[in-house]
Amino acid sequence: MDKQLNNLLLKGPIKNMAILGFFSQYPIESFHIEGNSAIIFGRSDQLWAHISSSNAEELKILLGKYQHKTKSFYSVEEWMIPYILEYGEPYYIMKTNMYILDLTTPTDQPKMEIVEIDRTHKHYMYENSDYKKYISTKYIEERLEKDISAGILVENTLVAWGFTHDDGALGFLHVMPEYRKTGYGLDISLALIQMRKEAQKPIFVNIVPENTPSINLVTKLGFKFDRETNWIKLK
Repeated sequence: MDKQLNNLLLKGPIKNMAILGFFSQYPIESFHIEGNSAIIFGRSDQLWAHISSSNAEELKILLGKYQHKTKSFYSVEEWMIPYILEYGEPYYIMKTNMYILDLTTPTDQPKMEIVEIDRTHKHYMYENSDYKKYISTKYIEERLEKDISAGILVENTLVAWGFTHDDGALGFLHVMPEYRKTGYGLDISLALIQMRKEAQKPIFVNIVPENTPSINLVTKLGFKFDRETNWIKLK
């Protein structure tokens, strides 16, 4: 990563956690700096614009010059949304809340046997996902290849799973309906947390506000609410 850009992002390592996580796994295609703000372009499932800014005037300049490069904006802070929407109507805005777990917070080991998820399960996981609008089987396969995953098998059938998003956030937690309220979701979460702790990497999640069970789970594990974040795709 360019030294100037790296220094800018490291001034706010918590604020820029998702950006730093993303570009630890995917290359930067281009970036532009205005004062203490930056817009950075990188591709996972699509070309995303990542924004690091606390200044509306600097953000307006960057968007004015470079928003034409993509319609997709990554982990956007709430105050940035009106400036982005000046350039088009939203195809979607996915609102989430970010929760962070301190690496020193004690957590238990999972009780059940945890397996790494084989990518041959990608179609099965996609078909059972609640977020088909935002992901693809190709994206699932890529995430299973690039980073950690945790699954539980019952009679060789995958019944619970979780892996990471392209910024390293824990996610995609899913338990098949007939196995819910059995502790499977908890054990998947504990396994992923342990893997991140062993790698000394930040532990965070993004959860849609209406997903009360997941919010209750992560707060029980010691995650703390940090801020609202939004994924935006323009028409």
